Amino acid sequence: MKTILSHKITQIITTVIIILSAYIIIYPPKIEIFEKVSEYAPFLMFVMLFLSFIFLVFNQKRLMFIGMLATGFIAFFLKMTSNDNLILPQHNLLPKIRVAHFNLSSINRETVNLEELIYKIDPEIISFQEFTPDWEIPLGSSLKFNFPYSHKMTRVDPFGMAIFSSKSFDIKSFRYHDIPNLIVSLNNEFGVINIITSYVPLLYPDPDYKREDHLDLLSKQIKSLDNPVIALGDYNDVYWHPEIVKLTNRSGLKNSRRSSKLSVVNPYDHIFFSDQLECVQFDEIEDKEGNHLGIVGTYQLKSRI
Repeated sequence: MKTILSHKITQIITTVIIILSAYIIIYPPKIEIFEKVSEYAPFLMFVMLFLSFIFLVFNQKRLMFIGMLATGFIAFFLKMTSNDNLILPQHNLLPKIRVAHFNLSSINRETVNLEELIYKIDPEIISFQEFTPDWEIPLGSSLKFNFPYSHKMTRVDPFGMAIFSSKSFDIKSFRYHDIPNLIVSLNNEFGVINIITSYVPLLYPDPDYKREDHLDLLSKQIKSLDNPVIALGDYNDVYWHPEIVKLTNRSGLKNSRRSSKLSVVNPYDHIFFSDQLECVQFDEIEDKEGNHLGIVGTYQLKSRI
């Protein structure tokens, strides 16, 4: 192994592979296989780190340095696309809001008591996606006491949505190719806060559907709102995907997640928030087996002091 790595041609080829791999992880071409590879960026970052130690063991310091540099670039990229606060903001005396989001297709009613789970995490507003007729009556009846205000768009396809809230709200929607996006305007101690829930599919029957155009429309709608914004939903991509990064950059939103777990399946649901807010808590909601069910975050107005 040491003899092979000592060859100049081998070192050049290895260097090119490391640099090219890091580039594809951070800036994947619009080719499915490369985009899928990029989804495993946290895992691949640790692979790079492991390879760097292997190079060190065989006294290949130049390759070790290049491997560590690639690891550092991937780590920096992942941190910059997640919540870049090194520590969570301290709770201040300003109003707070707790928001939960579930895609009901991931809930197995035989093993998960959703109503009990909701009361345990205690949100003020819940966003449901893939809200089908099977869920309308059970959720509507079980949640109406604690969440008396609701808006339901029940559909048999994946684009059904529902909002349940403990406080009254106004609602409007905008559509892209018959895919609804809801804008909830909630009046509470914040004044007015806007919560936008969206489902952005990878594939859609209409051949004119373009996912990047849907995300672009979403970013324009967010930019048009003057009040604090929380945007959540299923975006069907990891938060470091170039199109999701473009959405947050264009809309000026921040990511609630501080990091991504090393997992075979990465979550595609996200909560983003505008600069007027701070995320003081964010949690993945999982069942007893560790399967991803949803997300919940707590947000407060920024203190000006």
